[in-house]
Amino acid sequence: MLLNSLKWLLFPLSGIYSLVTFIRNLLYDLGFFKIIKVSVPVIAVGNITAGGTGKTPFVIALAKFLSERGLRVGIITRGYRRQSRGQVVVSDGKQILSNPRQAGDEPYLIAQNVPNVIVIADTDRIAAARTAIEKYACEMIIADDAFQHRRLARDLNIVLWDAQMPAKQRHLLPVGRLRESLPGLRRADFLVFSRSDEVDKKQKLFLNKYNPRMSFFNAPLVISALDALTAENDSSVSIAGKNALGFCGLGNHVQFENTVRQLRPGKDIFRRFPDHHRYTFAELHDLITIGRNNNCDCLLTTEKDAVNLPEFESQTLPILVLKIKFELDEKIRAAILRNLPPLTNFTA
Repeated sequence: MLLNSLKWLLFPLSGIYSLVTFIRNLLYDLGFFKIIKVSVPVIAVGNITAGGTGKTPFVIALAKFLSERGLRVGIITRGYRRQSRGQVVVSDGKQILSNPRQAGDEPYLIAQNVPNVIVIADTDRIAAARTAIEKYACEMIIADDAFQHRRLARDLNIVLWDAQMPAKQRHLLPVGRLRESLPGLRRADFLVFSRSDEVDKKQKLFLNKYNPRMSFFNAPLVISALDALTAENDSSVSIAGKNALGFCGLGNHVQFENTVRQLRPGKDIFRRFPDHHRYTFAELHDLITIGRNNNCDCLLTTEKDAVNLPEFESQTLPILVLKIKFELDEKIRAAILRNLPPLTNFTA
């Protein structure tokens, strides 16, 4: 009852947010706000809902796909909640040049997983793109979390949609999860149902009415590894039949918890933290204590959370990191290639 009452109090804020996003998009559509095109193709990856769609692993999979075909790829991102200002080169394609606090957890995670791409964090995405092109000779730009960022022109707009979330979303933030109203999908070229083995026909039918030209794809989630966080512990471990305490600070905690259960632990308990949470020594100590009091054999977290843990030398319970990836099937790979302009240094 209290939650419902609070929700009603937030409706005026949601209405203001809706009006602001509508006017902003209208000004871009009418040409009052300038859209700037850079000299290489740009793929924007984003979502129309807040959090939990798997945007970071999708960007990683996309960057790997393009770089494996001979392209020098640059990823630009604002670096949400980073403790730095201005432009930060997270990776120059040879080595990682900043830490998670300077770069932001997601840019740092991308740099770890795709070491041969350029990763730049900058709230000014135009400046970031120009640095990637002019200083690092990038031939392709992936703009991370950029669907609502209208200022940078893009050749392909990819929107991710959590397949487990109902399509009939009505309310914008802070009442609902929408970052803008669903008619904003008219800007999308692809809509990808993340964490799904197939396109949901009912959701497709509903979402298609907002943009009949939009192509639909799916991207299934795959557990790629379960590794020990520290060198003292063995990698490629299993928690089948063991007791585990899982913890995460994500936009969608339920997805992590469901994924952990696929590993068939004997008993699982979970603790939730805010998205992009930076853990303290005290919080890590509390988690270990809770784990020991519940006879847990290990702590279990995500790659994103692992980079937000404080540095430590040892712990009484092993900390395991669950690594996931998206599989880009041949349909979406072929569609990406078809929708990009001709590229000279590209092997299809």
